[in-house]
Amino acid sequence: MSLVDRKRGRPEGHRVLDDKREEIIRTTINRHYLTRNRPTVSQLVRDVQTNCISAGLKRPHRRTIKARLEEIELQRRAKRRGETEIVKQTQAVPGVFAASRPLQVVQVDHTKADIFVVDEETRQPIGRPWLTLAMDVCSRMVTGFYLTMDAPSRLSTRGVAP
Repeated sequence: MSLVDRKRGRPEGHRVLDDKREEIIRTTINRHYLTRNRPTVSQLVRDVQTNCISAGLKRPHRRTIKARLEEIELQRRAKRRGETEIVKQTQAVPGVFAASRPLQVVQVDHTKADIFVVDEETRQPIGRPWLTLAMDVCSRMVTGFYLTMDAPSRLSTRGVAP
């Protein structure tokens, strides 16, 4: 466990603001920003801070408000704003991606292995290897793999051989 990287700082999704300020941010975003005639981010920040001050609360920082905006998923944001092109681009296309015979379509995927490679002599961690898998869409069989310490690239994809 001593070799596992630990992310510093607060855990992901951790909130520092109290519930009242979070609610003010959420309602202001829903009422003003997620509309067809949305204000700029600067105007939204001013509105949220003004609402917090009028409620007798400490005003949140601009980065906090922008972080809440970035948490809203793109499709929901586009639907509320009436941006039809973005809605079309983010929706799944009806139909099924399938192959009628083996090896007609082979999909390649890369993943970082959940293991650390250490130096043989010093026992110092070298890094985590990348695993590249090639899978046949028709049979769902693994047709090849490639294990390397290098990040995914054209070469690692080419190296996958059945």
